[in-house]
Amino acid sequence: MKDQTIKMKKATNPARNGFVSVTTVSETLGDYLRKVNSFKSLSAEEEKEIAVKAKNGDKEAKKILVQANLKLVLTIARKAIHVSKLPMVDLIQEGNLGLMTAVEKFNPNLGYRFSTYAGWWIKQAMFKAISEQSYSMKIPVYIQETLSKFSKVKAEMEKAYNCQVTNQDVAKKMNLEPAKIDTFLSAYTTPVSIEGCFDAKNGSELNVADVLEDEKTSVEENVEYEELKKDLACVISTLKEREQTVIKMRFGLENFAKTTLEDIGRIFGVTKECIRQTEMRAINKLRNSLCLSCYAD
Repeated sequence: MKDQTIKMKKATNPARNGFVSVTTVSETLGDYLRKVNSFKSLSAEEEKEIAVKAKNGDKEAKKILVQANLKLVLTIARKAIHVSKLPMVDLIQEGNLGLMTAVEKFNPNLGYRFSTYAGWWIKQAMFKAISEQSYSMKIPVYIQETLSKFSKVKAEMEKAYNCQVTNQDVAKKMNLEPAKIDTFLSAYTTPVSIEGCFDAKNGSELNVADVLEDEKTSVEENVEYEELKKDLACVISTLKEREQTVIKMRFGLENFAKTTLEDIGRIFGVTKECIRQTEMRAINKLRNSLCLSCYAD
């Protein structure tokens, strides 16, 4: 953990501006924790006095209010880490952003402690980050809410019927299409790297890519294509050397790229018309000749 660092994201809203304290400096986690513990907590009277100044736009008061409640972020992060796939440093980072937002929005005249108000913003920032960053793609909030309700309904049905219920039954109970529920659930599957390895039955290791079927390719098509290339090479080999080169360059065969008559003429030092005549002569030869050896068994 000592090697991990905390770097706050670039400020993009007022809640993230004006704080040049520990939350915006790259430090080791250990140093950060020691610095957070060095900030003293505020009494109710001190907190209210400073909160009033912060409400009136005092940047120094906002800074003090943030620093005094950084321990609250750590406390919430320690609890949230058990349900998070994010590292502790990321949770602390997101929680600090929520704390800054709370400082901007807190109204000291409502009569309750700042920590009570800030706790909600800190948790919201952390769990929003958990839901958005724990998976390969961002999962919309409405899907998360739907699946949360799905889990609750499924648990209630299994308790009432004293048996396992299918996803289709639960979807019907919720007036949703089963296919939609299956799609939502698939968003929470853990991705597997195509470059990852697994143990084969013979004790060796295989890459995931080695056992995946490429649906876009066809063995028959590949074989036919390779045979066609051989046949073309055999037929073209009956032409004169210049004719072979012109045909290959004009049609992009073998290692040649498709080339214009004019460019080929420059290569051979002749006119475009001369290359066109060579091309037509070669094509006529190919039409009128057969390479029987290419088709012999």
